[in-house]
Amino acid sequence: MLDIKYMLEITPSLLSVLHVTLIILIASSTLGLGLSILVTAIRIKKVKYLSKVMDLFISFTRSVPIVLQLFLMYYGFPFLLSMIGIHINDFSAAAATVLALTLYNAGYLSEVLRPAYLAVEKGQHEAADGLGYTPFQKFTRIIAPQVIPIALPGWGNALVYLIHDTSLIFTIGVADIMGVANTLVSSSYGAHQIEIYLTIALLFWAITVSADTMVRIFEKKAAKYNLSNGFAPKKKAKRKMRILVQKGV
Repeated sequence: MLDIKYMLEITPSLLSVLHVTLIILIASSTLGLGLSILVTAIRIKKVKYLSKVMDLFISFTRSVPIVLQLFLMYYGFPFLLSMIGIHINDFSAAAATVLALTLYNAGYLSEVLRPAYLAVEKGQHEAADGLGYTPFQKFTRIIAPQVIPIALPGWGNALVYLIHDTSLIFTIGVADIMGVANTLVSSSYGAHQIEIYLTIALLFWAITVSADTMVRIFEKKAAKYNLSNGFAPKKKAKRKMRILVQKGV
């Protein structure tokens, strides 16, 4: 029979390290978004040599399991730096986790942002150029408000995947929820495994639902902004984006 009392007893222990998961999640998602914008810009502009490097980067991050990327970052990154004379003696597991998840998230998001950008009608670019907008003004006033609502669902999916991936960071020694769970399982000699893992599942469920709700709120606000500014209908742009993704543009 499920021991609800035990689940309530261990919840404070699990919540005591929840901030570790949340900090890594927020840092990785924020840095990943920033890096994905840079990667997307390089690919769209087809910068010589760099665009090919970015294609390889995306192929690698999307093809290699995240747990292997964590190991490569934690054990391989300091080794690579040592080969060029840079020695890191205090490279923490938390830093390796943030770097690995940032790169992984950036690779995934780039495949969301590029089709979203290409889904904006060319006439919008031409109209902005005709009005004498600078590239920055064109992007911030015309392009970005249309790209954001198209990309938001994909960004929401990336955020959910990132939440799931944080459950693996204990494998390189980060003292997070799963790390505490393993300690609890060992201390109870496996007698309460179901209760422990079910409690963790409920915590991750709560985090994911909260993130999904936040994304939906952003979607509604972005759609309302687009409607008030007379931009292209969201459904049409999303349909075009799906076509571009299928074609591998």
